[in-house]
Amino acid sequence: MGYILGISCGYHDSAAALIKDGKVLGAVEEERFTGIKHDSSFPIETIKWLYSEFKVQKDDIDAICFYENPSLKLDRIENSTKRGGLLNYFKRNKIISRNKKEYEKLSTTLNAITGENTKVIYGDHHLSHVAYSYYTSPFNKATILSVDGVGEWETTSMYYGEKNTLTKLGSVNFPHSLGMLYSAFTAFLGFKPNEGEYKIMGLAPYGDSTKYKKEFEELISKTNDSYEINMDYFVYDYSDEIMFNEKLGKLFGIPNRLPEDELTQEHKDIAAGLQSAYEKIFFHLLNKLYVKKSTHNLCLSGGCAYNGTANGKIIKETNYKKVYIPPAPSDAGSAIGAALHYYYNENSNSNRVTNNNPYLGPYYSNEDVEKALEELKVDVWYEKKNHSEIIEIVAKEITEGNVIGWFEGRMEFGARALGNRSIFANPCDPQMKARVNRVIKKREGFRPFAPIVKLEEQSKYFDYPHDVPYMNQVVQVKEEHRKNLPAITHVDGSARIQSLTQRQQPQVYKLLRKLHELNGYPIVLNTSFNLKDQTMVLDPKTAIQTFLNCEMDTLVIHNYIIKKKVL
Repeated sequence: MGYILGISCGYHDSAAALIKDGKVLGAVEEERFTGIKHDSSFPIETIKWLYSEFKVQKDDIDAICFYENPSLKLDRIENSTKRGGLLNYFKRNKIISRNKKEYEKLSTTLNAITGENTKVIYGDHHLSHVAYSYYTSPFNKATILSVDGVGEWETTSMYYGEKNTLTKLGSVNFPHSLGMLYSAFTAFLGFKPNEGEYKIMGLAPYGDSTKYKKEFEELISKTNDSYEINMDYFVYDYSDEIMFNEKLGKLFGIPNRLPEDELTQEHKDIAAGLQSAYEKIFFHLLNKLYVKKSTHNLCLSGGCAYNGTANGKIIKETNYKKVYIPPAPSDAGSAIGAALHYYYNENSNSNRVTNNNPYLGPYYSNEDVEKALEELKVDVWYEKKNHSEIIEIVAKEITEGNVIGWFEGRMEFGARALGNRSIFANPCDPQMKARVNRVIKKREGFRPFAPIVKLEEQSKYFDYPHDVPYMNQVVQVKEEHRKNLPAITHVDGSARIQSLTQRQQPQVYKLLRKLHELNGYPIVLNTSFNLKDQTMVLDPKTAIQTFLNCEMDTLVIHNYIIKKKVL
């Protein structure tokens, strides 16, 4: 079988992935090339890179797999927008017409990149999510839950995977959507939907989840093995401009917050109530799923699988013993999912291929680094060192309170920096969280930072004995270590961890070992290498420019230690 190209685009987090014989060769979000956060455009730059990097031409592509079914999606838009009634008639026509045009444009664009014998396959939104999670998991049997905003009609999907086969167990249809509920409140609290949800998660621990319990019970309720949203308060099913109506503010007794407004205690309590309501329904779905198919292995997918707070409680709250969440569970990962689903459909008896490597993006050579350094030599000086010297220097700098930009190897796939495009700092420094938030990331002070920890020592410091390779579960920091790890411990004693093995990232693992020697903890504060409202840095030049644009102390790119020139 030849190459398979997977594509997801049109809504948010566009991406493309190239697969050969079941192996994911490369995958990148389009935003990394364009610099537009959550870029939804057709991933033309990513496809160019994939073809060039793996020396592929369009005639080498057996199939192009698109992550959803546009005509079914159009059917949902045409039907759900009817609820807007006569007042919404012209807006509805505009929405339908725009979506039809987008579908036609997509069709034309896909045809332009297909070879003579390339098949174009339109997938299913949730099946692409599910396939990505299951086929990249270590499990040969698992139940899979996909929770999202909306695909074609489905918002939540339940499957069972065994060997190479996926069997559907149930679903929830639009407008009943946990993802849309979370996004509506993201908008209500003055943040950007499909982008600011993680801010709500960071804000929730500052609030009292019981204060608005009654109000949330009015909005969302359990049914026998599903849930329902009270649509009296929401308009996201027929409007593409707003998500809720004035009744929502009346229910909570406060108007919706505007982005520049102060964050009050009421806002924090609403965030806490939302997270609590989300978890209640989420665990209800998981418990019902377990009854349908009793396996101890669970795979999670869909945009809501980024809800690390809920994910970290699964093993305590349900009968599942092992949880797998891939590095990019939202729409970006569906580029891989759509392609893998097609591959295993066509090769149902083939052995499963291991696809647990998150480092799937571009790599830059030392020549590339030197070229960028030469271009920016007016502002920086640098030294080339061997790897062991770099570990010594960086560990010492981190211990002394310096903030380090770390750029190495191939770029990570997904929203989380996993040690190849990271900013590192000392987790033991009580001032570090405020400093990194204020002068480096230039973002809200309530947002927590995540630690990377050596897997074999993780349970000494964190109340969670399981591997979390992609930083997507929030767990409790053990009581006796909280005061010594103030920079990575959130207000509720939690941290979103990444477990690291020597095999996954040898250099960062060595750094953790050295930090253990110097300050007593095999842990480093890790955040993505970007500034506020920018995408994660892609190449050496952008890394150096970002370093020069903030108060980071030192930059490491491969074997180069880089400092700013003091004028």
